[in-house]
Amino acid sequence: MRAWVMGILVAGLALAETPAVEVLGSALKVVPGPIPSERLRDLAGGPGNSAIDVRIRRSARRTGFLPAVEVPKGEAIAITHEVSGPAGWQAYRVETAPGEKVHARLRSEHEAWYVVKCVNRNGQLEQGMLQNLIRTGNPEATYQNPGKQAATVYFVVDTTEILGGRESYVLTFTREKAPEGAVK
Repeated sequence: MRAWVMGILVAGLALAETPAVEVLGSALKVVPGPIPSERLRDLAGGPGNSAIDVRIRRSARRTGFLPAVEVPKGEAIAITHEVSGPAGWQAYRVETAPGEKVHARLRSEHEAWYVVKCVNRNGQLEQGMLQNLIRTGNPEATYQNPGKQAATVYFVVDTTEILGGRESYVLTFTREKAPEGAVK
């Protein structure tokens, strides 16, 4: 009897989740991304990579802005995309309301090839992003807007492998609104 009741409760919770709206990354609006910084330094280039491949990648990363797309509004958005060319990174601009929490989680066949970071327009950390400094082993990042105004942040998907960018992934953004009375 107890197992039957637990089964019904778990099934009810699974059905209560809002399904993510699926979007192709190539269909999203292209916007200027964050400025490359020390926080966004290259993670690839270890043993097994040729020196020329590393130089090509590092040269491609010397740009004014990261390539970025704008994430549409919605409670749960799943974006199917891949990182651009030899640079091996892609940014996603997210507008957040006061007190809102946004979580980005990447799913792929080779999740260990990816890192997700949250930065501001200048490629730096700020309040609401500091919890991402503790690595969990999963390609994910969270931002909680601590301010009284809307904020723009960028979630950057970076590859740790030179040729890892040619694999598509699904990046899911979920939003939690601030509890009533939490933002003053």
